[in-house]
Amino acid sequence: MNDRPFMLQPRTAPPQGPQSIREFIQRLNAEPGGFRTLNAAELRRELDANQNGDHDDHDVDMTGDSSDAEVDEDAETKDITAAREEILRTIQQSHQTSMFALDFVSLLLSKENPAQAVTTFSPGLRDMVGIGTLGATLLEAPTVMTQKRVPDNKMVAIGKRLMDLMKAADAALAASKRLQREILLETKYWSMVLGVSENGWQTFRLPHEPQTMGVKFGFSNTAPEFKNSGIAPMRRAKDGSVWLEHGLMGRGSKRLQVKILDNGVVVGRSPLPRPLPEDAPLQDRVKEARDTIFAQELWYEINRESRVDLCSVVRIAESTAAYDVDTTRTVCVQLVTLGEEERAVTDQPGSQNAIANELCTILSLLLSNAHRANELKRSGPGISSRGSTPPYSILRPLIAHYRYDQSVQRCTESLSALIAVLRSAGLAASLIMKEPPLTPPAGNATPPSTSLANLLLKPPTVQFDLTITPASRIRVLLKPTPISGAVFSVSLLPPLPSQPGSSVNPLLALCPPASDDYPDLETLLTYIHGTIPCALTAAYYEIVFAVTAGAPPAAAGGGVGGGSDGDGDGGLGATTESIWAMDAGSNGIVDLETGGDYGVYFGFGRDQQTGRLEVSIEGHFLENGGDKVHRAWRWPGAEGTLSTVVKHVLSNGPAV
Repeated sequence: MNDRPFMLQPRTAPPQGPQSIREFIQRLNAEPGGFRTLNAAELRRELDANQNGDHDDHDVDMTGDSSDAEVDEDAETKDITAAREEILRTIQQSHQTSMFALDFVSLLLSKENPAQAVTTFSPGLRDMVGIGTLGATLLEAPTVMTQKRVPDNKMVAIGKRLMDLMKAADAALAASKRLQREILLETKYWSMVLGVSENGWQTFRLPHEPQTMGVKFGFSNTAPEFKNSGIAPMRRAKDGSVWLEHGLMGRGSKRLQVKILDNGVVVGRSPLPRPLPEDAPLQDRVKEARDTIFAQELWYEINRESRVDLCSVVRIAESTAAYDVDTTRTVCVQLVTLGEEERAVTDQPGSQNAIANELCTILSLLLSNAHRANELKRSGPGISSRGSTPPYSILRPLIAHYRYDQSVQRCTESLSALIAVLRSAGLAASLIMKEPPLTPPAGNATPPSTSLANLLLKPPTVQFDLTITPASRIRVLLKPTPISGAVFSVSLLPPLPSQPGSSVNPLLALCPPASDDYPDLETLLTYIHGTIPCALTAAYYEIVFAVTAGAPPAAAGGGVGGGSDGDGDGGLGATTESIWAMDAGSNGIVDLETGGDYGVYFGFGRDQQTGRLEVSIEGHFLENGGDKVHRAWRWPGAEGTLSTVVKHVLSNGPAV
């Protein structure tokens, strides 16, 4: 090893510009004109050009006079002369450097090969130094200092190798530790992913991130707005656990809660689950994410349905959908975040918590049924989804079904009360209610679950057969409707088979029903209440006809069929010579000879003071030896039966 490397370095080129003020003045005086040609503007321009790095461009004032042009021309001549001198000086310097290098190499070669070196030796160097006075052989010969450093250099080399080996060993050990830790983390991660897959969740590699696993917990037939919400990447956390990256879960788990209010006071509330802890299993977190997007989609569909189809029934305010069940009760549906409400308030018992929980469950089942309907529609032949999807029927079936049940209950109670009043008067009235069983249609290819859902969403038609008298019978059909709950259709039934006489219902001529449906129960009851006096008039007019000889006189209300009052007594107790007929309103039997001053009138309605239903009779007859009497009877409450009173009034009519 050499102490100093042998290097050949060229001499540094001398600077081109003046090195001092003195040299600058000498160069300036050497030029033509000297200081007289010096111009402050020109010096300022050259200084700016030097600072900007522009040494070649020179600004020329084209608007100056002839003296400025001469100055510019002299400056250009000066620049050309300086450039020429600079080139010549550089060429001379390069020539001198080359000659010095040639002499140096020739002097070195003269030690080994003087014959060849003499040809390139310069005469001046030969006279000054001589041939063979300088050689390069000593550079390769080891010196005493170099020999002493050989063992040290070997030890340094060995130490360097050992340090490199130790560094490589440390790097391998660190890599081994990292690999073992990575294996543990990967084992933990994939065990959790495998657990999710074994629980039935679909796992796959994300299309846009093949290195990342994802899990699908959404629904295939969900709304387009929630298509991308049912997939979440399963990223590996620092401890190897799975971090479920679900954007909607970042704002907390959501659930739909149903509240029942009575006069503004909460009397029922559907329960809410507790929020999952941070260390919950991955399967539970996936299920929690599924339940959250399901609740969000359910709330979205309820909101959309309320604003589009039920804007006149459902109120949307403060993230709550509310509709009135009746005059006092209200049902509120709200999307809540788990853990935000106070647990004491949430766990507070209510008298209608079970009903609220049932309503919440039904809402979830209705959304699932809508998903199933989407699947059947998409799998059908020739079905193409174009345009926006109409709102799902979520709240509408609940509202319609409740109003339908309410209509059935109110209709049953009203008709039963009507029959009870008629029976209190001694009439053989009856009411038969028929509701067909829920049977799916035969030969239907729809799945059983869908058929059952369709049957539950569309209640059957309820039939009420009302018998006022054996001849006057009415059939009421209660048919469900989407919003109002029910409409009523009325038809007349033929008389009972055990009833002798005509087979025509007298109400067909006296009080026929409307051809259209009755929109509500009040309209239906108004019609039925009006038919009862007509039915009683027709029944007791036939009794008069059975007692009186000859053909019945023409009634003001039209001809009627035969019948009886149903109590088994067809006589009036005494023969009358009066000529009886129906009055103009078909709600009474009057004496034609006296111009209607004597007779009996039937009525049915509510008492203005008590509000209860009553069947009434007003009689005009003779009593106490020929005195005209006006008397009224009302049932329930009056003594005797309606038949007895009617027979008594008609038996005491005026003589011919």
